[in-house]
Amino acid sequence: GAGSSANSTSGSTAKKVGVSLILKTLTNPYFVSMEKDAQTAAAKDNVSLTVAAGTKDGDTQTQISAINNAVSRGDKGILITTNGDAVNAALNQAKQAGLFVIALDTAPNPASVADITYATDNEAAGKLDGAYAKAALAGKPAVIAMLDLFNNQVVSVDIQRDHGFLEGLGI
Repeated sequence: GAGSSANSTSGSTAKKVGVSLILKTLTNPYFVSMEKDAQTAAAKDNVSLTVAAGTKDGDTQTQISAINNAVSRGDKGILITTNGDAVNAALNQAKQAGLFVIALDTAPNPASVADITYATDNEAAGKLDGAYAKAALAGKPAVIAMLDLFNNQVVSVDIQRDHGFLEGLGI
């Protein structure tokens, strides 16, 4: 009935803040774990969390739709592991609409697309890997194959890890 809606509010008068977590994919265990931790934190902090993800690595179109949905829903913020520069215009529009944009795992290019970024220093990680390999080889010759995420597009993470590895190896 008409009166039932008045009784549907919980005892808390605090309105839930809407936040969107937009991941690269939901197939990578790293992002599945990130989603699980975000759900736990959102429940604890009275946050209405919406989770979206690309259908596969590199899928920017699904991420752009999720960004636009966050804006139209009135979310206060977006946390995103960006699938590529194609999301930049939508993220800039979200910022102009007043949403706080946090980049996770992968820094956007340019970095100013996000208000803040929490990510691994992939070049430093590559250097550490290269230094480890150099020590393990102990002067013996090596055959090196650089395997990257895609064969049809360049990803900053690949470049940073590759360059760091070669530098750490002393090449």
